[in-house]
Amino acid sequence: MAVREDTVDALAADIGSLVHALLEMAAGEPDDWSPAAIPAREPGFARWLAGRGWGAADANAGAQKAARILSTTLASADGQWVLRSREDAGAELAIARVAEGGAGAGATVETRVVDRSFVDDGVRWIIDYKTADLGPEADAAHLAAHAERYRSQLETYAALFAGEGRPLRLAVFFAAHGVLSALE
Repeated sequence: MAVREDTVDALAADIGSLVHALLEMAAGEPDDWSPAAIPAREPGFARWLAGRGWGAADANAGAQKAARILSTTLASADGQWVLRSREDAGAELAIARVAEGGAGAGATVETRVVDRSFVDDGVRWIIDYKTADLGPEADAAHLAAHAERYRSQLETYAALFAGEGRPLRLAVFFAAHGVLSALE
């Protein structure tokens, strides 16, 4: 198999895809996932990245980063709260809708994938995962400001659930920090 020669950003994107898949599994089987279980799963993370064309060094480094992110998430109170089993929950939830302009023969269908959504205490939560490590200066205010960048995306997702008639909360979960930042 040819080794990829992509940029670091491409590796970060693949690590993000891997973490999203792992969080989907953790949300589906929360009792099977704990920070202590992650080191034993790390070789599988490396194989997944190698399957995407990354050489051994990049695959192993990426697996270590994914393991750190996942461990941080699973050890954090916010991460546990986001992944907990709930009513009407979904992870990597694909929702299709007819695009604006009607349902005629020329209508297009748009599909959106919501990282995490569930109902908690009568409120529909719509959460987008971000895996970037924003550094040690990433306090709550910094994360809240960064989360605002994704408001439009989350509002697009919110429109998919508008017909439910429930209150909606939008949030970004910063997996590398283990912090949920709700948009106000």
